[in-house]
Order: sequence, then structure tokens, then C-alpha cells
Amino acid sequence: MKQRFAFGKMIFRWYVCAYWIIACFGLAALPGDAEAAGGGRQFAHSDSDKRYLHYIDLYDANNRKITADSTTPYSPVKTCGRCHDYETISHGWHFNAFRSHALGLPQSEPNDDAAADSEAASPVHDGRQGEPWIWTDERTGTQLPLSYRDWPDLFHPSEIGIDPFAMTRHFGARTPGGSTGMEDARSLAFPDLDLNDAEQADAKAGESASRSQSSRWQLTGDLDVDCMVCHAVSGAYDFELRRDTIGDENFAWAPTAALRLGDLDGSVARIKDGSDPEDERVQAKLPKVSYNPSRFNADGKVFMDLVRKVENNACYQCHSQRTVSINQSDLASQPESGDDPQSIETPSETMTMDSRWIHDQDVHIRAGMQCTDCHRNGIDHHIVRGFEGEARSSGPAMTTLSCAGCHLGTDFYLDEDAAEASVALKEIANRSGRLGSPLPRHEGLPPIHFEKLACTACHSGPIPGATAGGIMTSLSHGLGSSGHRSGEELPSIRGPLFVPLSDVSMSAEAESATDDDQASGHEQPRSRTAVARGMWPAFWGKMQEGEVVPLPPEEVYTATRRALRVRRGFIAEITKPTLEDEKKKTLFDEKVYAGLTAIEKEFDVAQAVYVSTGKVFAKSDTEDQLKEIAVSNSDKIDMVRWPMAHNVRPAGWSLGATGCLECHSDDGVIFASTVTPVGPAPVVAGPVTMASLQGIDDLDRQVWSELFAGRSTFKILTTVSLLALAIMILVGIATKTFSLVTRSAPTNNNRSR
Repeated sequence: MKQRFAFGKMIFRWYVCAYWIIACFGLAALPGDAEAAGGGRQFAHSDSDKRYLHYIDLYDANNRKITADSTTPYSPVKTCGRCHDYETISHGWHFNAFRSHALGLPQSEPNDDAAADSEAASPVHDGRQGEPWIWTDERTGTQLPLSYRDWPDLFHPSEIGIDPFAMTRHFGARTPGGSTGMEDARSLAFPDLDLNDAEQADAKAGESASRSQSSRWQLTGDLDVDCMVCHAVSGAYDFELRRDTIGDENFAWAPTAALRLGDLDGSVARIKDGSDPEDERVQAKLPKVSYNPSRFNADGKVFMDLVRKVENNACYQCHSQRTVSINQSDLASQPESGDDPQSIETPSETMTMDSRWIHDQDVHIRAGMQCTDCHRNGIDHHIVRGFEGEARSSGPAMTTLSCAGCHLGTDFYLDEDAAEASVALKEIANRSGRLGSPLPRHEGLPPIHFEKLACTACHSGPIPGATAGGIMTSLSHGLGSSGHRSGEELPSIRGPLFVPLSDVSMSAEAESATDDDQASGHEQPRSRTAVARGMWPAFWGKMQEGEVVPLPPEEVYTATRRALRVRRGFIAEITKPTLEDEKKKTLFDEKVYAGLTAIEKEFDVAQAVYVSTGKVFAKSDTEDQLKEIAVSNSDKIDMVRWPMAHNVRPAGWSLGATGCLECHSDDGVIFASTVTPVGPAPVVAGPVTMASLQGIDDLDRQVWSELFAGRSTFKILTTVSLLALAIMILVGIATKTFSLVTRSAPTNNNRSR
């Protein structure tokens, strides 16, 4: 009996132990189970189309609840991250421009522990090239296209010596936050480096202590992903105040200031470099927030006026553009495209920003659509960019959210046999007409046009003219902030251009295609003519083994400040002063010569150069005179181009709407319009035709146009000839028939006798 009791007691103990083990493991697995049960959701959702009102508590970076008496800024990470998957969101398209492999992260092996990390699990797909970050300095005549993405013809910031802090300070106001503005992204980029240690950062980056700003991160705080940049209702978010706050290096305070939750007193920019963040005197100089008590309810909650579907006004902050008219009467002295492309003196041209009232909105916006109807996203925030063949890490390509996919369906690119077995016959979602889009007829348009031209070539961009005009964008020119703009501000962007562009990035994605991919019939990236914008880099650099290498822009200004002596701007004082043309050229040579001399001394380089308008200027043997030199990496000084898809014009305003001769004629803008290399230097090359940019021989184009000029007459002659031939054949047949009948008639008569 005792043995049975002891055995039962032992079994009971084992049962209890097993119960608690299972319970513990079960509790640990609850989040995953909840996520699985909720269809992959770990966070609560309203799951309704109605707007959810956000009365929430605010928390600072230290996870302390903010009250009306607090002086620290609220943190979007600690506040929004309580209910939303902030980690997943922070890897979205708008937040990864400065991070992931773009910052030099090693590629994780499949069995690497890092593969489980969200950064490795959500790789960045660069996709089709977009607008670069253009580092502009009016004082030194610099317009330098930068990108962390693997896009062609652009400069990687780290290769030039531009650190993440400088990029965040310079461009952070034109991003919704995140990227290198956050500590976790910086630690991923430099895992073995304490970025708060200036000396260690300098040793890692190879930079001098004078230009390192790494130690200031402890003072500025992180520039977190700010959800309200996009999701605040129109008028509830002050974008201009946010820009000013970031300009004052008050990164962590920007979300609080932009929502006007209170008044901000203090500026990190006024604190000297090298100051100890732990020093009480330095701490006292940090900005302080005086919250508006009326923003807090009785329970301490704050109403965040936001919407789930982003409004157009938020998109316009970074995605607006204005056109600039160029006085063509003063350009007659420029050489033709076939002439000797030697540098000539710049004609005095007049540039004027076009008034907004003469412009029509995008045809989709006029129809009542919103940007996010096409450029939509899930919780991962991988925005659908809308180009054909787009790859999305969160799922299959959203084919029907591209131009052709929406209007024509997925079968448009299939051959006849494949179309018969396509999914569009079975799946409604693959058919044309999404969002009520009309089905374009394209009557009489040969199919080869769809192989050679992107939809945007005919339907998008400003109305093209004989010469590409100027374009100003939000990202490059700060549109949206108050200022006096003349249209001559750097960077000098031109468009519309009709140039061949690949549907996807021709770098990693295109080059990684294997023989198996080709054998399986996967479509390879193709280059089609599309409408684009373009600019020519301008920067100060050095010659290194026959190649031109840019120098850090901020250090260049420091080195050339006394030599250039520019106050109002490089263009105003050096390129276009109120002087005669000969004196302008002399002034440019003298100033740039002095600047190059200062750079060679400051940077200890053998030969310094200045790049502008596709040319490289160096010091000549004669004092105060420049010479042009050749470089082996000419792609770094040539035009940088990127596509533009908006604004989309109505069908009646598309190219070719009036017939073939609109394009296939001597003055057809898609081939015959020109663009002239421009930049801060007061010299330009000859204009370049769009046909030459497309790789089309100008003589062949003219012959083809001549054939089209007589196309109508040829059709009439062909029709008349065919009719005449048909009549002759009918007459011949009738004659032959009559002859046979008459021959057989006497024979029949003889037989009857």
C-alpha cells in the first residue's frame, strides 16, 4: 500500500512539473499563437473602414509618460510602438533610404543568426532608379547627386566622406525620419563602432576630427520614424516648423514641434562641437518643451488627429514639382548638335518660374483619386511604386497597380498562346479596369510602340517643347517652405527628357539573373524610352589615377571660403554677374583657379578640379586660367537621369493623339527636342537631341520622318494601284471567261445539227 502511495505521489509530482513546464512554454508562445490565430497579427486592429479616434498617452524616449508639466519631447517609437508594429514599419521604403545594404551591411548567409533579424528578413529592393539626394551648396557651386541605393551614376555618401549625421542634418527634413537618424540603424551599419565616440568614429571612417559629427548624436537625439508626417490630417502637422527644428539639430524634438504640442526653447546647433553630453552645463543648454495644457484631457491623454489613408497634402511635401521657362530668344547663338561641341560663352538667358494657375493637376487627381489609391502599402510600408516588374519583399508584384496593369490588365504583355491560358480568364483581379480605369483603344497604333515606349513617354510629365525646360522639385529645391525663388537656384534640373530607362534597377537585381531564370522564361529587364528629368553633377574634386573623385562638400566650403569670397551665391556673383561676357569668363577662371589652389593646399592633393556641365576644369600653366581635361570615369560627370511619372496628362494631350506625324516628323519632340548641359559654370556644350540620347542616328531619323511625311500620299497611291490592279484582274478574268464561252458556242451548235 505504501509502495503504491509512493508511486502515485511520484507520478503526481511528475505531472505537476510537466504542467508547469508546458504552461511556461505555452505562455512564452502566446504572442506567436495569437499572431497565428489573428492571421499574422500581433497588434490589435479596428478592422473597420471608419476612422479610429486616437486619444492616447504620450511617452518620451525613456518610456516615461508625458504630462502637461513635462519638458522632454514625445517619442513616436515609445508612443505609437505600443499599439503598432513599429519594427516592421521602420523598414518600409520611405524609411530605408539611408539603411540596410546601402550602408554597407554584409549580406547574411541563410544559416547565419543575423538572418533572423528583421533587417536581414526584410531586404531592401532598390528597384527602378528614383530621384537622388542632391547635395547643393550655392556658395561653392555644388550640386552632387548622392544615394545609398545601388543606382547607376550616383555617388555613395561614405565614399566622399559624408557621414550619416551630415546626411540626416542635410536631408532629414525631407524624410519621415528613420534610417540613420535612429540609433539601431547606425549600429547595424557599424556594428563594431561606438558612434558616440568621436575618435573611434573618425578612425573607422578615416575622417578628420574637424568634420566628424558623430559625437553630437547624444545631444540631438534620434530622428525617429514620425508616423504623423504622413498620417496627420491636413493642417494638423507643421512641416515648415519641422524643417526649422531639424535645421537647429533638434532631431528628437522635431515630432513634438511639428504637432505644435508646445513651445520649444533651445537649439542643439548652438552647442559647440566636442561638448560633453554628460556635463550639467551642456544639459542645461538642451532644448526644453513647454507643453500646451489645453492639449491634454483630464486623464492626461492627447487627441492625435490622424487618418489611416494618407492624404495627398502629405505626399506633396516631398513629391511636388514646378516648371521653369527658359527664354529661348537668347539661345540662338548655341551650336547645333552636329557642330564641334567646344565650350562657348553662356548666352544671357532668362529663367522664370511658371505660375501655378496655368498648370492642370494630374488627370487621376482631377478624377477624385488619391495618391495612395495606387501607391498603397501594408503594415510593412513597402510602398507600391507602380513600375512594371516591381518586386516587393512583402509579397507578389502588384501588377495591376502599374499604368498598363490597371488600364490593360496582366494579359497585355502575354503572347496569344499564353493569353488563352492566363489567369485573367479565371481571376477577375487580373483583368483591366481596376479602380474604374478606362480601357485605352490605341486605334491604329502598331504594337511595336509598346515594346519601345513606356506609358509615361506619351502620357506623363510637363507638356514637351522644342527645348527641355527647367524643373524644381520638393526634394531638391525645398518646395513647400517659404522663400523667394527665381528658377535659377541650384540644382539645375532639366526636363522632360525622352531617354531609355530600365523598368527595374540594372544593378543587383538585373545582374543576379541566372541561367535558370532565363531558361524558365522569366522576363529580363528591358530598356524602353520614358519621360525623365536630368541634371549634370557639379562639384570640387581631385584627380586620382585618371579618375575624378569628389571631395566632401562641407570641407570644400571651408577650404575655398576666402578664395571664392562668395556671399550671395556662386551663380549670382561668378556665373551671371552684371558683366560683359568676356569679363564673366575671366572672373570665373580667376575665382575657380584660386579655389583649386586652396583645395590643393588644404587637402594636400596633386591636382584639384572643378566639375560642371559635363566638363572637368583644372588649373592651366598660365596663372588665373583654366583648362579642360579628360577623365576615365566620364559616367560620373555626365547627365544623371531618373524617370518621372506625374503629372499624367489627359488622353487628348498625349503625344501622338493627333496622328503619326506628331512624332514622326522633323520637329517631333520625342526625337527632335533638345537639352543643353547646364550647371554653375558659365560655359555650356551644344544642345543634344533626344534621338541621340536614345541611341538613334539623326540621319536615319530624318529619313524615316521623310517617309512618314509622304505616308498619306503613299497610302492613296497604294490604294489606287490596288484598285487598278483589281480592275485589271477582273477585266482579264471577264475577257478570258467570254473567250471561253464564245469558243464553246460553235461546237455546241455543230453537235445539235
